[in-house]
Amino acid sequence: MVAGPFDARHFYVQWGGKLPGGEEWSCGFRMLNTGAHNQADGPNLLIGIGAALAAYHARPQTQISDNAKLSFVKVNSIELDGHYTLETTNEATYADIAGGGTGNNVPNQMAWAVSLTTGFSRGTAHRGRFYLPLPVALPEDNGVISEAEADVLRISTQTMRTDVNAVLAGYGMAVMSRKVPTPGHRAVTGIEVGRVLDTQRRRRRSLVENYQ
Repeated sequence: MVAGPFDARHFYVQWGGKLPGGEEWSCGFRMLNTGAHNQADGPNLLIGIGAALAAYHARPQTQISDNAKLSFVKVNSIELDGHYTLETTNEATYADIAGGGTGNNVPNQMAWAVSLTTGFSRGTAHRGRFYLPLPVALPEDNGVISEAEADVLRISTQTMRTDVNAVLAGYGMAVMSRKVPTPGHRAVTGIEVGRVLDTQRRRRRSLVENYQ
């Protein structure tokens, strides 16, 4: 896919933190104003979105290991060219909030995909995704997570989406595409959770192998 300009200015939300052994993780989504975008809304969005993401991370139903720490949330304005509007950043830092799940330690590169749906099955900006770190849910004998555990995460994520959409009037979670020649955007209308765990190799870059 060739990246060109976005079709609307918006805010990029990024959150993340620490993993065992000096590794790091992060996730992101985008917030779009149905009216006029205002980069000055960033600090107010940060307060509410930061609180929603901190609660999401620490909620047992999100099923993130307590070994995955939430250290920051950022909410920054993005221009049509994909660059940040300001040279400064709107960032909240946290004292390494532990995930709300316990047990079932998995390697740092293991992740659980959460999909952002828009009511469209194809076309520009029809679907988004982020990868939660260190899931405590483990596959059953058939190699996939149970439907019940996946639904628990879906409900927790839907709560988070509702919370961030309520922070500031006019703003809502959206999927944005820069695909040339048809950039576009769609509002997120639902959440889907996969039942097969994924791998994020960039979350396993600092651990040094120690052969025996």
